[in-house]
Amino acid sequence: MKRFLIVFFFLLLSFADWSCSHKNLNIAKPAYANAGKYYTFPSVQGVSSELDQVARSIYRLSVIAFYESYTFDRKAGITLQKFKTEDVARLALSHTVSSQSVLGTASVVYADNEKAVLLTCAHVVNFPDTSIIYYPDASGFIRNISIKIKQVSYVSGLSNPDVKLLATDDKHDIALLQARVSPLENIRVMPFPTGKASDLDWGSFIYVMGFPNGRKMVESGIVSKPERNKTGFFLSNAMFNPGISGGPVFAILHGTAGLEWVGMASSSSATNIFYVEPDINQADFYSKTEPYKGVLHINKKKMITYGVTFSVSMEEIIRFVASIKTKLEKEGFDTQQFFYHQP
Repeated sequence: MKRFLIVFFFLLLSFADWSCSHKNLNIAKPAYANAGKYYTFPSVQGVSSELDQVARSIYRLSVIAFYESYTFDRKAGITLQKFKTEDVARLALSHTVSSQSVLGTASVVYADNEKAVLLTCAHVVNFPDTSIIYYPDASGFIRNISIKIKQVSYVSGLSNPDVKLLATDDKHDIALLQARVSPLENIRVMPFPTGKASDLDWGSFIYVMGFPNGRKMVESGIVSKPERNKTGFFLSNAMFNPGISGGPVFAILHGTAGLEWVGMASSSSATNIFYVEPDINQADFYSKTEPYKGVLHINKKKMITYGVTFSVSMEEIIRFVASIKTKLEKEGFDTQQFFYHQP
């Protein structure tokens, strides 16, 4: 009996020791217990009404550039200096006028009774003034030169759709446009406060709204946080299509259904694809039953890597606006009224 009591006593001590140790274990807390500033999942309360407000403050931006192009034979020996100083148009093998167009998204960041300022991406409105193709023999002779003769930017949905470029930051892909508006025009500044992309973390949930392929749509995505953040951009898996450049990016404030404007969709990872196509002027003579014997052209097209989208941080956008404050005020803008201010 005594031996049994001794064994029972040791078992009791062992159990007590195990219980104390068990209480001191570091048990992983649920993810939401250490949540950051922004949700890592869609708001359970829904954000449909907020997104409806976003939709009223974005516009489809169309930009068209017109080019006059000349093609020269190598024997003509046309250099850039000769092209600038002499009348060489008569020596051209061909002389054409063509156009290039781009779609994008523009968000209203300022509005008064006469004018408005819209935010978009610089690459949407920046077309090169001159494009030159030289003969590949290091002679410096021009094969083809295209010169921009006109550029038109217009915003669908405004009473005066023509807009002018105010300023750009090419490094961070930011541009501001000025539009003329009437006092009765119902133009709304984006009605959500600006946030900080630096507060985004791995898995932060975002919404992007814009005009991919010209259609107003909302996309969603999950943020990644690579070293690229240090350059003023952040990465997400939101779907990117031509036309969504300039689309505002929103995150959901933790503990609320409120949105904060944390950035602007800028670009996607892409691969250059080169392909051969017939001369467009000879397309009518193409036959499926006969080999094509006409002139062939090598063209290049970008193939988007979907799900790899780079966005400009709101910090960079605000920094840019602050850097041109003097210029904006000379243009008659009240810089204190840029972006949304809570009443």
